[in-house]
Amino acid sequence: MVHLLFKKQNNLIRFFTLSLSILLVYVGVHLLHLESSVQGMMLFLIISVALMGGYNLCQKFDQDMLARYILFIGFVMRIGYMLYTPCTVRPHDLKALSIDSNGNAAYILTILNGHLPISNEGQFYHPPLYYVLSGMVISVLKPLLSLTNETDLIDCAKLVSCTFSCATLYCVPSLCAELKINKPIPLSLVAFLPNFYLMGGRVNNDALAVFFMTLVLLFSIRWSKNQSLKNTLILALSFGLGMMSKLSVGVFAIPTGLLMLYVVVKSIKKHNLLKTLQSLCLFAVVSIPLGLAYPLRNWILFNQPFHYVLDVGSAGFASQHYSLAQRFFSFPITKLFHPVYNNVSTDYNIWMYLLKGGLFGEFQFNSVSVVPAILLFIYALISFFMIVSLISSLKEKEERILYLVLAAGVLMVSYIVFNIKYPYGCTMDFRYIAPVFVINTLLFGSFIDKNKDKKYGTAFYRLSIGSIFIFSLLSIYMFCVI
Repeated sequence: MVHLLFKKQNNLIRFFTLSLSILLVYVGVHLLHLESSVQGMMLFLIISVALMGGYNLCQKFDQDMLARYILFIGFVMRIGYMLYTPCTVRPHDLKALSIDSNGNAAYILTILNGHLPISNEGQFYHPPLYYVLSGMVISVLKPLLSLTNETDLIDCAKLVSCTFSCATLYCVPSLCAELKINKPIPLSLVAFLPNFYLMGGRVNNDALAVFFMTLVLLFSIRWSKNQSLKNTLILALSFGLGMMSKLSVGVFAIPTGLLMLYVVVKSIKKHNLLKTLQSLCLFAVVSIPLGLAYPLRNWILFNQPFHYVLDVGSAGFASQHYSLAQRFFSFPITKLFHPVYNNVSTDYNIWMYLLKGGLFGEFQFNSVSVVPAILLFIYALISFFMIVSLISSLKEKEERILYLVLAAGVLMVSYIVFNIKYPYGCTMDFRYIAPVFVINTLLFGSFIDKNKDKKYGTAFYRLSIGSIFIFSLLSIYMFCVI
């Protein structure tokens, strides 16, 4: 896999090579019964690669080489966490591992039976792409690993989540290149944010949706510069397949649509309108049928609204008992470390929940050390830096930066409206706005690059680098020993 990152290849070939590598590692670990040794192997591999990388970088420092080592270790963390974490640990909406249930497991088992769900109950209302891909992976591994029970079958679906969590990380260097940002800061933050490990080891459609939303960001920027056939098709497929994964991907139609309108206006001034309109027509022809096919199917069969979200009900949740001011316009700092982890039944403040959720999701870990608390403190500091960067970005005139700010703003507004409409603890989860974190790391990297040589910029730069370095080490350590 190290060779994969250093060799120049087509990105599609790299994606398939990465997918095959993850599949082979999964098969090897299970055939040799090495599940209990995975964390030790992770530490050994990461330390070895870090020493090799440190030696090479001391000989000749190169940011692209550093980015490759960060990328590789980020892959190791995602793949390792997926391997040592059973599908029943820290799940979301998995429910009973039976076809008679209506959770994510039942959806996959229904696909394995050769048909789509015949109702929209529970998780069956979701589009099918994740579940179809999971069924394909299971069909390959079932005879290979002689799998017989539902638990082992469903566990294989983690491979889909892990692959696309790695693919999201792989998009970050390309986004940095498009924005002319130095790669290490954004890449380190996305590589070692623990919630991306969690998504990569889970059986649901979050990692797939986050990947397509990240791909939409990347190819919206590329399309704005060059309305080529390739950029148009990939952008259209990102929207269409994204909405076949999770309908919330469609929220990016607002910022991308406005960016397209801006490009149309520019093309009129440059007397190049026909080419732009041809590109937009192709985009619509590909993306709209893909994106709306399943919502239309569910509307016809079940009278399901296009904006439908499963209402889990208020039982066991706390947010509906608090005012909007308490939930959205306060930050109860006394609760930062007491407790360190979120509690889905008692927590109510959206910003505190997001802060802790970026690290630990909605779960508590069997870690009695001070590492989670230190990790949370440093992450809070980095989050403050990213807020400063976001505010500074509002003054930018660069259209690509403004597009990212708009995309983050639209997703945040959608997320807040979602939480007002469904005032439950689980709706505050970080996974619903993970692409905002990716955007904020890019804005943070841009801010650092533009200000590190200014009067106070050097100190800010050094503090940021130090914080990110410690954050990365603690994240790696915690998730190699839990």
